[in-house]
Amino acid sequence: MLETLEYRDSEVLQLSASLRDQGLEPDRVSAVLTQAKLRRDATAKWGPEASTSLFTRTGLEQATRRGVADRHALRFANAGIDTVADLGCGLGADSAALLRAGVAVVSVDIDPHTATAARHNLSAFPLSEVREADVMSLDPSHLKTSDGRPVQGLWLDPARRETSGGTTSRLFDPEAFSPPFSAITAWAERGMPMGVKMGPGMDHAAIPDNAEAEWVSCGGDVVELVLWFNALARPGVRKAATILSSDPLSPTVLASLESDEDFDAADTQPIGPTAQYLYEPDGAAIRAGLVNQLVAATRGHLLDPRIAYVTSDHRVDVPWATGWEIEEVLPMKVKQLKKWVRERGITRLTIKKRGVDIVPESLRSQLLAGIKKSARGKSATLILTRWDSPDGERRAVFSVRRIE
Repeated sequence: MLETLEYRDSEVLQLSASLRDQGLEPDRVSAVLTQAKLRRDATAKWGPEASTSLFTRTGLEQATRRGVADRHALRFANAGIDTVADLGCGLGADSAALLRAGVAVVSVDIDPHTATAARHNLSAFPLSEVREADVMSLDPSHLKTSDGRPVQGLWLDPARRETSGGTTSRLFDPEAFSPPFSAITAWAERGMPMGVKMGPGMDHAAIPDNAEAEWVSCGGDVVELVLWFNALARPGVRKAATILSSDPLSPTVLASLESDEDFDAADTQPIGPTAQYLYEPDGAAIRAGLVNQLVAATRGHLLDPRIAYVTSDHRVDVPWATGWEIEEVLPMKVKQLKKWVRERGITRLTIKKRGVDIVPESLRSQLLAGIKKSARGKSATLILTRWDSPDGERRAVFSVRRIE
């Protein structure tokens, strides 16, 4: 029944009535419709297998995109690791990627419903085994696959959400994750090759000294931070940014940036005044502390050492940065900006900002108040920022045109 159900939001009432007419109880109807909606929502992240897979909403939110998971699996395979334990496997996205790469996987999850879904989702792979267990009760160094081979590597995606009273919320304390981060680092100290998926906002100071930290973005969105330990960490790489295209299933690598410098290394990037062009690096490069590589690529300088805008007199095509030509520099005053908008016949505004406490949506509403939306009207992009100068802090609004 579920395989033939095509879910559309506009037809939920008709679908519900049809299922009840077929004799399903209300709770069963709700379960079928929920699963059908999750399958539809999962298609972009999961691929064609979503149509036959089982999902939970929380599991789908944390599941790795297929194209990103395939890159995880490639690192294990390239390291010659052919047996892996996926501890906290969730719905099995990363396990599936490892299995597609020919790696035997022991997938473990503490939640019985999630483990059941993972077992179903991975059932097509003969090298798969799903266990329901608390990973804290296991000794990873003693784990074996179903055919008796020792596990050579670990993949962990710690649960970073909790559900209470029907509401799911994010956890920000690594020790509140499941398993807690202290247990993960203890396992890493034993020398076993490990990859650990973390939230991209992790504090640099909390990243272990023996890990390679790789931030990954997909289509401009920073989707994860992976900590690679032991044989999976690349020699001489302390921090890295992998920037992928927007395709969640088979993305193209737009850039792979890396550095051997630690996070607290002194940064002596050149600082200077506004030039002709403004560049903003991909979020993964910002998170990794690799903005200096954009400074070098554009032969430019920073406006301010605390803000990730690079300005340059050189027009450069950098696939992992967005570039604009600065057309006007305007004062950061609402009254003068409103006058500027009206004089130019602007009816559509894109507003970006860094380093200023302004809500772009609110400012847009103020500037366009009383102006009717029109397809004939002009569009504009404004960038708001600040920087220190010899005369004190300066704030300005740049009217820009994107470099194509």
